[in-house]
Amino acid sequence: MTAGLLAASCGIPTPAAAPSAKEVLAKPQQSNLKDAHFKVTGKITDNGVTVELIGDGALVYKPKPQGRFKFQTTVGGETITIEEISLDGTNYGLTPGNPKWVATKSTSGIDPTAFRGASDQKYVGEENLPQGKAWHATAKDRDGNAFDAYIRESDGYPIKYVETQSGGQNITLTFDRYNAGETITAPSPDQIQQG
Repeated sequence: MTAGLLAASCGIPTPAAAPSAKEVLAKPQQSNLKDAHFKVTGKITDNGVTVELIGDGALVYKPKPQGRFKFQTTVGGETITIEEISLDGTNYGLTPGNPKWVATKSTSGIDPTAFRGASDQKYVGEENLPQGKAWHATAKDRDGNAFDAYIRESDGYPIKYVETQSGGQNITLTFDRYNAGETITAPSPDQIQQG
């Protein structure tokens, strides 16, 4: 303790204590971030077949948490598109086999609250990424999927989330735009069927 006081009085900076995983994962909601756009890349396995996916999406933080994503993949030589919107406790999904959006009430979905970390929160350390110095934390979401979060230290904005699916494949959300006025709206009522 005396050495710490002596170092501080001599102008030698003492390192700040590392934040907890819970603190890191809460930073985006506590920041001035209103919305964030991201690119999606990764692999998913469905019925024993692993496919690559690419796409994009957005998370709206304020005034209330909302999200959307759209990705494409190729199955059997055919390109398919899958979309999801999470808004006001309802998830809307649009898949190739259905001409209408399927609406289901849910407490989980693709919105900023999915990345708060429901369990197994762990602070990993600091990382130097091209977008800036970041805190790195891991956790599991409400559905039990493990994810890594990289949160920029300078403003508390997310840089990247990497979610590990139950089959071991990763889906990566890499953020590229912030506070650009992203808005998320539900599909029109005539395009919705209840799930």
